[in-house]
Amino acid sequence: MVQQQRVLRIVQICFLVYAIGLFWLMHIIKPQNGSPADPVVYQSIAALAVADGFIGIFVQRLMLKGKARPLPNGKMPTAAQRWFAANIVRLAFALSTSLFGFALHVLGAPERLAQALVGLGILYMLVSPGKPPAEPGSSPYGTIG
Repeated sequence: MVQQQRVLRIVQICFLVYAIGLFWLMHIIKPQNGSPADPVVYQSIAALAVADGFIGIFVQRLMLKGKARPLPNGKMPTAAQRWFAANIVRLAFALSTSLFGFALHVLGAPERLAQALVGLGILYMLVSPGKPPAEPGSSPYGTIG
């Protein structure tokens, strides 16, 4: 269980560095030349990005609360495996929200909107994954002896 927490923390840090790198790139890379993005286009993309964040929350909760299905090898996943997978999915959706913001920047959308979406993705990644659930039969106090 500690191993899964460590791996998840490393993935979280890597995704955060990637998103912060996108934010930094937004200050280096100038938006495309020519006409700015059509407001309908960038508002639609921004709505997709926000929906993407909410879908990530929904999918994470669905994975944690829903019925477990057997893995390809026929075994049932443990609660800790489901927790790990649900948090990886949450991080992936958070990173994609940041990527939507970067895409808006490149398309020439308003700078504040693009920065807000990248920042929203970063904030979403900072949400603590919590502790993995205890396996059945294990004591939260450890073993004696």
